[in-house]
Amino acid sequence: MNPQDKVSIRPQVTVLAVLRYVEYETWFALAEFVDNAIDSYLKNEQQLKAVEGDNYKLVVSIEINDSENRITIRDNAAGINKQDYSRAFRAAEIPPDNTKLSEFGMGMKSAACWFADEWCVTTSALGEEYEKQVRFDMKKIFADKLEELDVTSKPSNKNHHYTTIELFNVNRMPRRRALGKVKEHLKSIYRDFIRKGILILKVESEELIYTEPNILNVPRYDDPKGESIPWKKEISFLIEDGLSVNGFVAIREKASTSEAGFALFRRGRVIEGSFDNGFRPEYIFGNPNSFRFQRVFGELHLDGFDVSFTKKGIQWDENLDIFLKLLRDDISSKDFPLLQQAEQYRVRATEKEYKTAKKALDETVEDLEKKAPQAVADVINSISQVAEPEQEELKPTEKTLHREFEIRFNKENWKISMELSYDPSLKELIEVGDSFIKEKVKDESIRQIGIRLSLTHPFMVEYAGTDTNKIEPILRIAAALGLSEVIAKRSKIVGDVRRNFNELISNLSKSD
Repeated sequence: MNPQDKVSIRPQVTVLAVLRYVEYETWFALAEFVDNAIDSYLKNEQQLKAVEGDNYKLVVSIEINDSENRITIRDNAAGINKQDYSRAFRAAEIPPDNTKLSEFGMGMKSAACWFADEWCVTTSALGEEYEKQVRFDMKKIFADKLEELDVTSKPSNKNHHYTTIELFNVNRMPRRRALGKVKEHLKSIYRDFIRKGILILKVESEELIYTEPNILNVPRYDDPKGESIPWKKEISFLIEDGLSVNGFVAIREKASTSEAGFALFRRGRVIEGSFDNGFRPEYIFGNPNSFRFQRVFGELHLDGFDVSFTKKGIQWDENLDIFLKLLRDDISSKDFPLLQQAEQYRVRATEKEYKTAKKALDETVEDLEKKAPQAVADVINSISQVAEPEQEELKPTEKTLHREFEIRFNKENWKISMELSYDPSLKELIEVGDSFIKEKVKDESIRQIGIRLSLTHPFMVEYAGTDTNKIEPILRIAAALGLSEVIAKRSKIVGDVRRNFNELISNLSKSD
């Protein structure tokens, strides 16, 4: 190749004009460059290891430079050789061997154009004695209707092999706050290549390592005293000639609304269902409030299926319904009812997890401390018949989160204790009394009231768990119900508990 040569980008140059409008997420656009590097490695593995030794590994590094508004992608794969060079820069030029991750001839061009109008590719191909560089200025290409670009070359060692892609003046720069999500998606997409030791993927010098979710290992939901079972099932079935599914489905040890779901693989790479965007068809997972929606996950390798050119999804045609039925039947058998286990099994939280509910307790008490005096006074003032309140003692418990506050109205003092208990021996969801206040007040002029919500009650286990956002509204209802019961005991009028509760919950919900 001469020091200054040309590369043709015709006749599909007009295709490049629309590539900036392709629907990408940042991680899928970056994945196009990683795909090309893996494709180069897979097609040249023997030659690369002959030069570098059997310990050679593919390294792809993505560098984000905010100050210069530039993204650089480097790899140590086999480079773009002379035979493929012209094809590599023409849009929609399908490679001769499209059985790996490069199959449409669009990846690098579409992703680069989506990110930036100016980009540059520098490469040294294994076995060739020169480095080649070509620069794209899309605005100039369109304005001048260019069909060829200059290629600059210089001498290079024939054993050198790399490709560097630089994107300048990036239009869609991944910002710092979003970069963590980009990393999570990339490590999820390439988990199979990473775990097999084929790929070292770095973003901003950080090596991305995929963390395998822990699998639930407990007895069957309908035999709680039986033998513990690891809830993972290998999957392998044929949909029709040429279309098959292999992999596994399992139950997460720790439920996750965001990270459950299936990851759908094709040619070793996740096509659909990376990180927090798991593939969760309702036919199998139910609605978002179901336990299986939060617990079931899996890796399913689809052979023989087609994908869109951006590799964002499987082209199912009429096969989706067949696939879902076969899969559901496979994980719902009587011998191994994985789907039913995910829905019916209840995980008891640890003491540490229960203690995270303190935030709900603190926020509820601080709000009640401001609003309860007036709310309670309004209800009491509406009661015409007043009786002496009865005292009720409650069983104390050590496994509890505790807060107290005082209110005063009509020259009367109340000391209110709010408790969140995680003692599994308690049978009641809500308890109201006075004896579990930590320091018993001897002054009889102070009315002591205790309101306890059990976090280990079946209702709380099923509907709230240790989620602060779910516990807090239930705790507020418990507080209003407890106070309404105390007030109703003064009046001894049937129906007052409900009436008082409705009035209190309205008053306690009013904004400051």
